[in-house]
Amino acid sequence: MIRSFLSLLLACSVWGCTRQHYVIIKADTLTLYLQAPQATRVQFASSADQFVLHEVVKKGDGSWAIGGLANTEFQYFYLVDGKVVLPECRFRQNDDFGTANCRYLP
Repeated sequence: MIRSFLSLLLACSVWGCTRQHYVIIKADTLTLYLQAPQATRVQFASSADQFVLHEVVKKGDGSWAIGGLANTEFQYFYLVDGKVVLPECRFRQNDDFGTANCRYLP
């Protein structure tokens, strides 16, 4: 029992126990989640529709979710309370404005 607990503590310190940003795929659609419990407003923009801002829905656990996205390649970022936020993501790509976007690859 104690060994299992210590293994869990070690894993949490190395990889982290909370997911700050993650994707759930159902059929051919995605839902992206962002942990931002203190935020009052979160918006999402992606290359799928020329970076039009979309309101993101706050969930009861402090996460924010945007669903109905196609399971195709796109670049994206969030605006959290008016500030650009680039969560930890597997892939990033520089944009034309001197910053970067997250890049989703199916």
